[in-house]
Amino acid sequence: MSATKPSAGTKVRASETLSESARTILVADDSRTVLRLIERTLRDVGYRVVVADDGRKAVDLALEVKPDLIILDINMPELDGYGVCHELLASNSWNGKTPVIFLTSSDAPHLETLGHQLGAFLSKPTEPDLLLDTIASLLRRHVRTA
Repeated sequence: MSATKPSAGTKVRASETLSESARTILVADDSRTVLRLIERTLRDVGYRVVVADDGRKAVDLALEVKPDLIILDINMPELDGYGVCHELLASNSWNGKTPVIFLTSSDAPHLETLGHQLGAFLSKPTEPDLLLDTIASLLRRHVRTA
C-alpha cells in the first residue's frame, strides 16, 4: 500500500514551517524510537509536540491540550488508533475537524480511505520531508475550513 501524498505544490520551506511554531501536534505511538524521531523532526522546524505512548494517554492528552493535528499509530496498547478516533469523535469537547495522520506499518486496505476522511495515511517508515509536507498541507487546509 502506498502512502498518501500531499497535494501538488505543497513543498514546505523551512521559514514557512517555522511560522507555524504556535501549532501543537500530538504524536501517539507505542514505539519510543518512533516517538523520539518524530518529536525531534517536528521540534526542529518549530512545532510544539506532545507525545503519548498508548491510546488511552492519547485521548486524555488530546482532550486536555486540543492539538492542531494528531499523528496516530493504529496498533497501540490500552486503546488502538481506531478507539482513539472513536472516543475523540464521540466527545462533545473535541473538534471533529482536527486532522489525523495515521502513521502505521499496518497495510489494511481501508486505511487509505480512513486517512482521506480524517486527514492522511502514511506508511512506516516514512521520510521526514513527506511527513512535514503532509502536516503543512493538512494544517493549511484545516485553517481554511475551521
